[in-house]
Amino acid sequence: MDPSARRSMPGLMDKAGKAFCRLMPGVMPYPISVFRGDSWQALFSDPSCALRAAVFIRAYIRAFGGHPGFDTRMAIGVGDVDYVSEQQVTAGDGTAFRRSGKMLEKMGSPRAGDLRYAFDNAPFEAVIDALVRATGALMETWRPLQARAVIGRLEGSKIAQIAADWPGPASPQAVSRHLKKARWNAINHAIAVFEQTLDILPSLKEGDS
Repeated sequence: MDPSARRSMPGLMDKAGKAFCRLMPGVMPYPISVFRGDSWQALFSDPSCALRAAVFIRAYIRAFGGHPGFDTRMAIGVGDVDYVSEQQVTAGDGTAFRRSGKMLEKMGSPRAGDLRYAFDNAPFEAVIDALVRATGALMETWRPLQARAVIGRLEGSKIAQIAADWPGPASPQAVSRHLKKARWNAINHAIAVFEQTLDILPSLKEGDS
């Protein structure tokens, strides 16, 4: 990232976090924390919302980042949180932090994917990782307008309303084309499956024990 992009990142991520909090109030108890200039971390109280949050935040970066090719890699770590500082999420520790950190270390190569789910060797969690990774792959080629259209749908707006709120003339047909190119239907289905699976994950683990 060039210096101007680095300088803009804290403000961009703060806006992305606040926008997601309006979408799902109460699930992100602390602001997104930016560190090392181009890295960030967020903590969510409900693990089932993690993929929806990841898609939303990545879409926000693509739509409003203001820099060509601005993008992010993400690792979703689900687990216990031993402690977290109210001032800095990155100062926290626990299973969730360690899992996501170890997964990010494995993601140095493009072949490792850009959106992953960090799991603890349970076979069914490998399937969740595959679902998350495929979702990330669908997002790789998004243009800013496609990302903006996806944000509108994640916020619950109908296509006609997204077109009416567009920053310039746009028809519902044009918004529909952006959503089709963004593979919105497949991504929305993946989010729904992720949420349903994470809701029953504790019972799946108990059944395997």
